[in-house]
Amino acid sequence: MLLAFLFIACNNENKTTDAVTTENRDTVTTGTSKPPVELLGDELNAGSKAIWENFSKGDVDAMTANFDDNGRMLWSGGDSLVGKQAIVDYYKGRWKLIETLKFSEEIWLPIKANQSPNGTSAPGKWMLSWHKTDVKYKNGKSLSFWVHNATHYNDAGKVDFIAQYMDRHPIMEATKDMMK
Repeated sequence: MLLAFLFIACNNENKTTDAVTTENRDTVTTGTSKPPVELLGDELNAGSKAIWENFSKGDVDAMTANFDDNGRMLWSGGDSLVGKQAIVDYYKGRWKLIETLKFSEEIWLPIKANQSPNGTSAPGKWMLSWHKTDVKYKNGKSLSFWVHNATHYNDAGKVDFIAQYMDRHPIMEATKDMMK
């Protein structure tokens, strides 16, 4: 009888835990609490696409027109640019090496992060994008590669952070004879 009592007591404890878990899951799915991440509509599409369309034309000023003055750009290798002017200067310098640049096979995913999953990522509006890049340099070398961008918009609607995930080594190798 003692064993039966312990079995029932343990079984009731699991039911309570299951009920709480189910209740919390129901709260998130019924909308009484915001989920950690939401898909957004088209509100970020035009501005985000304009960044890369303007860049592909070599118009760095138009590319960065909606950047925050303190914006940052980070590459997956850990190097970065800090400040809108540093971003402008870097890309104007890169365009001195580029003959043509084309993006294709684009994917755009606008999201809103309501909370940081790890305490370090910024909540707010993000545009996640992927595209294939085909570039021909003035030295005759050409490259084709994929880029993933994570672009964050601040409360004023300005781009304050971009992380670009790509292998920059082939780019640096293709242009090293052009660098001073």
